[in-house]
Amino acid sequence: MWFTISEMVGIVCAVILCSISVKLVDDFLDYDLDSCTGCYNFTTILGKGTLVYGMLALALSASINASVSMPLFLSSYIVGMFKDEEQVFPSRFSGLQESLFVFILGILVWDWKSMLFSLFFVVSIQLFDDYIDIHTDQLAGYRNLAYRLGKIECLLLSILTILLSWWIEEHMFPVVFLGTAIFYSTLLYYQRRSLSC
Repeated sequence: MWFTISEMVGIVCAVILCSISVKLVDDFLDYDLDSCTGCYNFTTILGKGTLVYGMLALALSASINASVSMPLFLSSYIVGMFKDEEQVFPSRFSGLQESLFVFILGILVWDWKSMLFSLFFVVSIQLFDDYIDIHTDQLAGYRNLAYRLGKIECLLLSILTILLSWWIEEHMFPVVFLGTAIFYSTLLYYQRRSLSC
């Protein structure tokens, strides 16, 4: 019983730390876009240290539970690259090619079930995030998935993908969802408090 509880707490902590890592990297890359729209961005506070703290959070996350955190991080990378599918990166691959390469690599290093679960879970979070941020992104001249697919379609696809992730890993899903919910609730509270100061 105690082992099960401690393992669940470990997974929740690993998910939170992985989410922090993804958020910091995302903020570092989106600094110019967020500056245009007036969105809160941790790079404003952390500067060049944003990536370093992101790496530290990922290292701690992997130290706690690599089998959960690494597929989630790789899936976040895949979704981020796939959004820029036509752009050619330093690897000389397009966003789509790089996404496929990382997905195959993730399956080889971990397993297909973990990668599919993580990918559907992250896609769902991204779709829901785009659904919420559609107007903010439009102000910055960025047409996110909610704009391209339609708001209702984007929300329905978000629900479908999160249900698929639940179906693939029904035992893991509640713990990962809890960790993600704690992270986003804390982030929202922190952002609102900072903006009100």
